[in-house]
Amino acid sequence: MQVKIEIEEHVKKSFFNKIANRKPLMKEISLMALSAIQKNIESGIKPDNAPLTKAVKDGNNTLKDIGTLRRSLTARSTETEAVVGTNVPYAHIHNPEDGRTKTVIRPKGAKFLCLPASAYTRTLYRTYGWSAAEVIAGLQRSGCAVYRPYKRGTRVRANVIMAKKEGENAFALFILKKSITVPARPFMFLPNDVMAAIEKRIGAYYEA
Repeated sequence: MQVKIEIEEHVKKSFFNKIANRKPLMKEISLMALSAIQKNIESGIKPDNAPLTKAVKDGNNTLKDIGTLRRSLTARSTETEAVVGTNVPYAHIHNPEDGRTKTVIRPKGAKFLCLPASAYTRTLYRTYGWSAAEVIAGLQRSGCAVYRPYKRGTRVRANVIMAKKEGENAFALFILKKSITVPARPFMFLPNDVMAAIEKRIGAYYEA
């Protein structure tokens, strides 16, 4: 996924423009665009996170968590292009290129999606591994009982996985969902003021 700026859209193809060395300009523009898109992420794109997501992330920034998406952004340039891109697989969910307003995620090879039930579950990922199976196995090795309880007064399992260590209170580990809907939060764009600054810089470059 990338944002691309082509200089031919902004300057006339005069003799002097054709022979000018554009590489320094395009590198400068690519870095301006990179900074703008990073600021988009930091600003918190609407809509707000769901209540569970806020609790798990211990914050309300919609696209900023441990910084993976922001760090993945890269700038590159050629003689005629300035490009900002990311290779993070889930970027297209937040910024659908086909105009979708939401993405429905369903489990692959399993009955449920396992969503962290709290910020504490997130800390367990760092200890045991970045999957529900690794966290469950790690807790069991440490002496925790991990189980899916029944709904009160029934023989129907609740959509939650609990964990309990002897002598301590049980806690919710994962919430089970058959699907989740993620609203689009487009971040790969350049605000009008940034585009104006880029066009101004292009003009100044050729006037110098």
